[in-house]
Amino acid sequence: MRRKMWTQLRDLIEARCLNISDKPFKLSTGAYSKYYFDCKPLTLHGEGLSLTAEAFLEEMQKLPERPKAIGGLTMGADFITAAVVVKAFARGLQIDGSIVRKEMKQHGTMNKIENQLPKGTPIVVVDDVITTGKSTRQACEEFLASGYRIVGIIALIDREEGGKAALEKSFGSVQAIYTTSDFPRAVKADEQVRADKGRIAAAA
Repeated sequence: MRRKMWTQLRDLIEARCLNISDKPFKLSTGAYSKYYFDCKPLTLHGEGLSLTAEAFLEEMQKLPERPKAIGGLTMGADFITAAVVVKAFARGLQIDGSIVRKEMKQHGTMNKIENQLPKGTPIVVVDDVITTGKSTRQACEEFLASGYRIVGIIALIDREEGGKAALEKSFGSVQAIYTTSDFPRAVKADEQVRADKGRIAAAA
């Protein structure tokens, strides 16, 4: 059953999230790529979000310390966090969600972290895609500054561009449910980019 479930999730990511184009996509890092994972069509889809939450809950069970909270930087973590909190509650588990704003709220509570929890709360930090890890790092730093204890980082997809290793050096365990290598079309697009660069270098 598990194998079938994660095959379904991988196939949904392939169909709904993976974009390939000859015209390169600009990534949040400023770099360009011929493939791009846009996870919102997955996390705003009933089956996709449900399977995603199942996958994150399973990874959370593998952590050496069970988190009492889950969260990350808006918007990559928003829907994942909410779905995991709901699914955990249905199973009798108490896991709260916290979301880091990119900027402090300009009215009302003036929060930088929504649903800030007591100091010492063990949290797993989540993101949809890790490239350089910049957005995940921002979330981790805000949580640490507010007194949370980070017990792990989980991403839906690691683009295998160094972000995971960099985060591990700073914050410990980082797990990815999928990597670019799990998506042959993305791998092929990546290989094409390297081939093109090789031809350009040779011509120069």
